[in-house]
Amino acid sequence: MSIHEAIEKHMEKVSIITPCHNANNFIETTYDCLISQTHTVWEWIVVDDCSSDNSWETLTKIAKADSRVKILRNKLNSGAADTRNRCLENAEGEYIAFLDCDDTWDKNKLQIQLSFMKKTHSEFSYHNYYMINESGEKLKEVVIRDKVSLDELLKNNPFATSSIMIHSKIIFEHKVKFPSHLRRRQDYLFWYESLKICKVAYNAGETLSSYRVFSDNSLSANKKKMALIQWNLYRNEFRLGLFKSLYYFFHYAVHGIKKYFL
Repeated sequence: MSIHEAIEKHMEKVSIITPCHNANNFIETTYDCLISQTHTVWEWIVVDDCSSDNSWETLTKIAKADSRVKILRNKLNSGAADTRNRCLENAEGEYIAFLDCDDTWDKNKLQIQLSFMKKTHSEFSYHNYYMINESGEKLKEVVIRDKVSLDELLKNNPFATSSIMIHSKIIFEHKVKFPSHLRRRQDYLFWYESLKICKVAYNAGETLSSYRVFSDNSLSANKKKMALIQWNLYRNEFRLGLFKSLYYFFHYAVHGIKKYFL
């Protein structure tokens, strides 16, 4: 056994979860950020949700050349929640990281975040991120507070999916899944259920990923519709009473005003 192989044997494997639907324009860029990672013990689990472009062909080419890449394909279009859950069902790593198909990571992302979690004994971590446009140009840096509790998460979801890393025991021992009955905010519910278990999420302290924003994302642009979705989450998913729902919705609204108008 070489020195390199001996070192890798004692490194924790990270399972990287990626749902894919018509993302062929970005797949190779996303994969490039994985093969440049300084932490090399990872598996990339990608489930293609019936893409109509060449996503599956591109993924097949990548998987043939890299044994760390596991690809699966849904028989029917199932949505992001079911697709992520299928990724999780095939994960073998001690830590679970999430990477959307059109996002990217800094080359030190896995190493820095994993070292942080081991040093602090944290089970749920995140980091700051850049917002980029469709061409990959930076729009702004998003800096998140040092830690997020369940109460703070109810006021506002500050996380970018591709910044999250969670110890696998939180997910598998407690059977945390993405809720397939929701079209939007499935990730919000997943973070909520995970935080109910580990209580606090911690910021690894650096800006380590880029979140791609699309100009034609009309659902995100419709603030009234998103506000209604948020209210329904408080009442129907988090099962909060009227006054607690009003309390948290007030904080959600204030954050939205600051984000978009200040």
